[in-house]
Amino acid sequence: MKEHKILIADDMQSMRSLLKSILVKAGFVDLTEVDNGRSAMDMIQETKFDLVICDWDMPHMTGIQVLESIRADDDLYKTPFIMVSANADREKVNSAIESGTDGYVIKPLQPDTLLKIVAKLLSIPGDLAATA
Repeated sequence: MKEHKILIADDMQSMRSLLKSILVKAGFVDLTEVDNGRSAMDMIQETKFDLVICDWDMPHMTGIQVLESIRADDDLYKTPFIMVSANADREKVNSAIESGTDGYVIKPLQPDTLLKIVAKLLSIPGDLAATA
């Protein structure tokens, strides 16, 4: 089992369930879910996560606001971050990259794409998608 702490932040229960299912099939067990940006930021400030997977469009704080808050915090700025969005608009993607996202996955997401980015950010050798 992969002992990495991962936070999943998305306001849609179905998307959180999908992300969790993909990660569980790949062997991850320490997963935390939240349904809005403010809750995500609260969790990130009280728990050290190895990876944050965050939707862009959420209530209370958008994913980009969460990302910018993490990158502005001396204790959190190195936290790997994957932005998930249904928006493939070049300006939005560029904005996320400029704000410091480590990956950008477009919905509907492909499990293999997500797992390749996760493996890279967590320095996991091999093909996570093959284990899922």
